[in-house]
Amino acid sequence: MSETITLADAKAVIENQIEELARRNREPEWMTKIRYRALEAFERAPHNDPVISEGQLLHFIAKPEVEGIPEHIESLEDLPAELKTLLDRLGIAEVEQKYVAGLAVQTDTGVIYNQFLQEWAKKGLTVLPTEEAVRKYPDLIKEHFLRLFRVDESKLTAYHTAIWNGGIFLHVKEGLKVPFPLHLFFLIQESALAQAPHIIIIAEPNTEFHLIEGCTAPILVRHSLHLDMTEAYFGENAKGQLTVLQNWPEYVHTRPMTRAKIGRNARFINTTVGLGTGKSNTANPKYWVDENGYVELNGILLGQKDWYVDLGGEMYLQGKGAAGINASKAVIMDESSVITRGIITAEAPKTKGHISCDALLLSDKSRMETYPGLISKVDDAELSHEAAIGKIREEELFYLMSRGLSEEKATQLIVKGFLEPMLKDIPMEFLVEIRKIIELAVSGGM
Repeated sequence: MSETITLADAKAVIENQIEELARRNREPEWMTKIRYRALEAFERAPHNDPVISEGQLLHFIAKPEVEGIPEHIESLEDLPAELKTLLDRLGIAEVEQKYVAGLAVQTDTGVIYNQFLQEWAKKGLTVLPTEEAVRKYPDLIKEHFLRLFRVDESKLTAYHTAIWNGGIFLHVKEGLKVPFPLHLFFLIQESALAQAPHIIIIAEPNTEFHLIEGCTAPILVRHSLHLDMTEAYFGENAKGQLTVLQNWPEYVHTRPMTRAKIGRNARFINTTVGLGTGKSNTANPKYWVDENGYVELNGILLGQKDWYVDLGGEMYLQGKGAAGINASKAVIMDESSVITRGIITAEAPKTKGHISCDALLLSDKSRMETYPGLISKVDDAELSHEAAIGKIREEELFYLMSRGLSEEKATQLIVKGFLEPMLKDIPMEFLVEIRKIIELAVSGGM
């Protein structure tokens, strides 16, 4: 990165992208104005990323390193050989490989979802690309878009707001209980645009849903930076699950931004399975929990090579009886580093919060750090923390190997057993792939 990129250079690129997005999406003027306000905020917003310097960020914007799949993909055989080999080794079915390659559904937004959801729309379930929702439901979008973020919080939030593209609008109307998981795959193939999907979830009172975001196969377009933003709103007695499956390649820096408001007696379980966290992954989700509400933040992390993962999580227990759990399990290999930061703030009576951090180190050069924060502003809150960092014990390996397993198979079994308790709510078809990815990673095959 020898060429010097100025702030003016980056702003000019962002402005061109805003104009292109407004034209391509047939965007209403009010949304384009939000983008331009973000562009102005980008100049003055602070930059405090632990890995990406401001100079690197400007370079990513103005001179993105993009390497996509071949322009004309007509069959799986047209995929790059190394990618096809990996998909085969993971045992991913041919029909799903077609989804991964973008062959099964043509879409401008890079969002794939099941067509039968159109029938559920009549019952009150709306699942749309965010760009389409901006046109169809402007009042709902205006009410919720960027309500949980400030555009000038950082250069990354300003940049995302200016150039967001793709994403999902999920709206569950009052009383509707969706009996099946919603599987959403993000395939952004616009090489000139950053990967910046914007997700808005609105769960009205007395609703239930489970959203699975992402996929367990590699992203096909090479971008240096991925910025996604999720805003979730849960009404009274709503119950929601968000499962995020990540398998980013090693050249991508990922910055997921998630925030949610949990209403009275509502429940939200957010599970992130980071099997490939990319070159670096930094996140600090925030949750505000009302009376008797509950939020559970689960993180399952696999650190490899020289990757850097720094995950936070802030919970504000604002209503009487609110509760929250922030739990993570990390398997750390090679020279990778994993840092977990959790903060729970009790602001109301009878609130409960717990932080749990467990790590299994498979290398002398791997590193784990944990920074819990427990803050009580009331007398009767119950807040606790526990952490355990260690290596596989020799006696465990010896026992399994004495039963006929190789050291590699014994290590795989121990690692899977360590992670298994946090995988309980993931559908079986994804569990099969997750277990295979873990096996490949532990054996050095990823």
